[in-house]
Amino acid sequence: MKNKVILLLFVFLFSLFTSSVLAEDVFDVNVQVSVNDIYPTQTAKFYFTINNPTLEDDEYKLTFISSGKWSFSTDPSSYLSGVNVKAGEEVTFPVLIKASDAGVSYGMQSFPVVIKSKNSDVSKETSLQLLLRNPTPPLTNYLPSVGYTVDIADEIDPRESEKLKVHLSNKNSLNIKELTISIRSKLYNFDRVVSLAPLENRIEVFDINYDPNTDPIDDLMTIKVKVSDIDFTPVIKQVKIIAYKDTTDNDVIKKSFFKKISEYTYTNQGNINDKETVRFKTSLFSQLFTKTIPKASILKNEDGRFLSWELELAPKESQKITIIKNYRVLFYVLIIFILGIIAYYLFRSPILVKKESEVLKIEDQGVSHLKVLLHLKNRSNKPVDEVKLIDRVPPIASIDRDFAMGTLHPDKVIRHEHKGTILKWNISTLDPYEERIISYNIISKLKIIGGVTLPNAVVKFKGKGKKTRRILSNKETSKH
Repeated sequence: MKNKVILLLFVFLFSLFTSSVLAEDVFDVNVQVSVNDIYPTQTAKFYFTINNPTLEDDEYKLTFISSGKWSFSTDPSSYLSGVNVKAGEEVTFPVLIKASDAGVSYGMQSFPVVIKSKNSDVSKETSLQLLLRNPTPPLTNYLPSVGYTVDIADEIDPRESEKLKVHLSNKNSLNIKELTISIRSKLYNFDRVVSLAPLENRIEVFDINYDPNTDPIDDLMTIKVKVSDIDFTPVIKQVKIIAYKDTTDNDVIKKSFFKKISEYTYTNQGNINDKETVRFKTSLFSQLFTKTIPKASILKNEDGRFLSWELELAPKESQKITIIKNYRVLFYVLIIFILGIIAYYLFRSPILVKKESEVLKIEDQGVSHLKVLLHLKNRSNKPVDEVKLIDRVPPIASIDRDFAMGTLHPDKVIRHEHKGTILKWNISTLDPYEERIISYNIISKLKIIGGVTLPNAVVKFKGKGKKTRRILSNKETSKH
């Protein structure tokens, strides 16, 4: 029996020791005092640090034990329902205590706080001590009592100025000569000292000017009001910096002789990346004389034909598009064409000679007699002197010396063993636009079957500067 009692006692002591050690290992709580000497209108502040040394994330619930005359709050307020601490980390946060009823007793106050681990079900208890002072004597010595609210838009365009309004209310007859308003955030920090007359209500307006290039983020703003060494409960506002796109363009047009250079610079003035489609109307004809930098795509739809670019611009990035329309080539071609026509009329031969033939007689299915016509024309507006016309009859034929009435007889007829018969006409002057037709007949020595090709007729005349010029007629082929 005695041994059994000793065994039970040992088990009880071991369990008590194990629970104590286990509680120490599960988590640790540390409390630091910030403000614990207050008047009824003020707020006491304590900083809690919860350390989670375990290998798992845990949630810790806070339970405040007091009468209903006191209010408790945390920052953030969600910690009242549970504080999440990751494995191996710690979290520090403020706990605020304020008298919520005029019937509270003055003097030292004690508030037990129980912190309980959700994973292990282990609890730890601590106590918060504060001194609540009696503000009554003397009645004329008021303590600062300031109420305030903050008004600001939930979303802000960083390109535009925004107003932050702090509504202040002095709740008693104390003349506050220096009241400090502090605004703190990642992007904006400002302090302002103002005065507040007894029972005065006033609005302080702050201009919130963000950098237009600010990235889209959530900016957490903390607004605090302080009188002397008394800090009132801060107000926290979350402001969203919105994303915006704003692509601007700058045009430079340069014109010169039959050439136009258009430069368009596109800049992303927004705070996010922007995709921009740029189009310029064109035509198939204009496209032949257009060069673009960078090279454009050709887009065709029901509205017509377009030069198109797809631009991707980061914030503050610029890209230039150059369109060069050069019609000088077209102008040069036109000038060359006009000069060619002018040169043709300036340097062409004033005399034109054309040779034709006509079959006069066919014997045994072969040509035996031909008539040759030489058309000689002065197509200029000036007379041409010393014109010599030379024609040749092939050796297979001979000239018929019976020339038709009205035709000009040759001045010379020369027979050549190899070249055949050579005929020469001398015309002293060919008047402007005068045209002469000279004809003669030839007789074939052989029956020509199929056709015969007659050689070129030659015209010699005095050109400009008395230089002898020479032109040829066409070769004529007679067929039957």
